[in-house]
Amino acid sequence: MIEGHAMKHRKLPYFFLILPLLGILTANAQTPEQPGHLLLAADVFDLNLDVATTLDIDGETNFFSSRHNRYAGGRIMIHNKRQGSQPDDTFYTGLFIGLMWGKSSFLLNWEEPGLQSFDPLDSTFTTFAFPIGFDFNLRLGGFLTLSPYVSTKFMTIKLNVEILDEDYGDTALKMGFDAGLKVAIKLGGIRLAGGAGLTHIMGEEIEFELDDLPFKSKTGGSSTEYFLGVEL
Repeated sequence: MIEGHAMKHRKLPYFFLILPLLGILTANAQTPEQPGHLLLAADVFDLNLDVATTLDIDGETNFFSSRHNRYAGGRIMIHNKRQGSQPDDTFYTGLFIGLMWGKSSFLLNWEEPGLQSFDPLDSTFTTFAFPIGFDFNLRLGGFLTLSPYVSTKFMTIKLNVEILDEDYGDTALKMGFDAGLKVAIKLGGIRLAGGAGLTHIMGEEIEFELDDLPFKSKTGGSSTEYFLGVEL
């Protein structure tokens, strides 16, 4: 059975993905001529992805995921106004860039059809994404700002499976496109911001390889994202 397979740990060098992002963030830092703000928020990314695959492990064995649970991740964005914008503009456009991450746990069920089922395996999906996009901002009454946005996301999605108290995983690199709405409210000296969006991942089938065993997964449509935090 699967416990008897020597499965390899595979790690993606996230450090080398973060370095270019830090360089871009520095290059897009705020200036008096191009005012902007920093968004720090909790983020829930509802990744719409399920494992469904059949492997030959001492016979035909089906794997399928169930009981997804989402956890709060984070969202860190730098929002810059277009050059020439003024602090009191009612409408303006801007550019944003940053980092978001999220996690979901689920049970990976496995069975030999018509023969027997086995105890589910504890598994997780961990997502890191680097959005780059545009927003369109409308200020109302000096305290409320509505900001529809669109962006491209460079994403890493990692599948982890726990077997006999050991974790095994593989990472897929994907591209996504999302659109949503951010709402900011100024309350005294605090500026609260929250929003929601939909992310479409290019290519609905994603394959993760664990020691040469291809675990196939498939998106069931767009993934929803919710965030709430403060703007500085």
